[in-house]
Amino acid sequence: MTDSIYDLAVIGAGVMGLSAAFITASSRPRDRIVIFDRETVGAGASGFAPGIQINVGRNEKERSLLSRGSKIWREIYPPGQWPSGRDCDVFWLTRDPEELTRTTCVVGTAPSTSFALRERLLSLPQFLIPGDMVVALDRGSYCPVNSIVQDLAQRLKAVGTSIRERTSIARIRQRPSHISLQTSDDDELSARRAVLAIGPWLPESPLRAHFAEEPRVRVKKVVALHLAARPTTNCPMVGLFDDYAFLIPMIEEGYWLFSFTSQEWDVRPDPGGLHISSDDLARATAILAKWFSSDIPAVVSARVFCDCYSDDGVPFSRPAQDVAGLYVIGGGAGNGFRFGPACAEEAIRSLYSHH
Repeated sequence: MTDSIYDLAVIGAGVMGLSAAFITASSRPRDRIVIFDRETVGAGASGFAPGIQINVGRNEKERSLLSRGSKIWREIYPPGQWPSGRDCDVFWLTRDPEELTRTTCVVGTAPSTSFALRERLLSLPQFLIPGDMVVALDRGSYCPVNSIVQDLAQRLKAVGTSIRERTSIARIRQRPSHISLQTSDDDELSARRAVLAIGPWLPESPLRAHFAEEPRVRVKKVVALHLAARPTTNCPMVGLFDDYAFLIPMIEEGYWLFSFTSQEWDVRPDPGGLHISSDDLARATAILAKWFSSDIPAVVSARVFCDCYSDDGVPFSRPAQDVAGLYVIGGGAGNGFRFGPACAEEAIRSLYSHH
């Protein structure tokens, strides 16, 4: 019976998958939507990401995703209405202002010796902005992505969306009038269209076969340290542009989060099996040592997870190569919060215009 067929099935309950479901539910409230996750809502990369919203786009594709993604977030969460976290000022620090201007939308600069800057960073003892450093001023936000996915999940449940946690999809097959989804316990469901958004599990999943060989996807470790320094309510986010690292004032949690780039690739997507290496600590210490005149704040804890990256580092939204009505979105590259909604919107628009 056609009543038993879902209008949309979403595989993966992270920020990309839930964005796809939410965009659909908002524009087509009568559609029947089901979401599957092999674990629980936000159990993957979305459960660990700090949710930095910054105006950086390294190329035209990223800038387009950023613009559309920011618009979607503003519609869901008007300014100042994040589930947690907050809107804040961003201080970009760089010795390459031309590159910063090319990739960001900064609104002005300030002298590195400004008393106002130093006063707002007093909760980072011994933090020093060298005199030859350009300080660019911007606005941004941070909101732990787990709080967002939990909020989106509750909103979706409230409008009748079915969320099936601890349910793996083992096989997706094309049928004459619909898509067949078979679970790992041999249950079978039907949907008119589907979105595959399983993040770092994509490269090793049997569902990877539905995705074209290009772009190649790999899984990289993502690391952030929690520094023993309590931020005050007027602290800005600090972007260390030349190292693409960030100091984020996690005011509610009572620590500064230091996010930097780990270089450990091809890891398995098992948060419990990922650990900070000596190389990670050496890389983090080398960056922080540039900014603290004496002792670097102690590390009180850390978060380690992983994410899926495409060859060019840009998230993708692609039709499956063998199943009509199936889209694959992913490659968040640590930016699924910023770029994911735009990828989801692109997939949903294509699915509903063609199927």
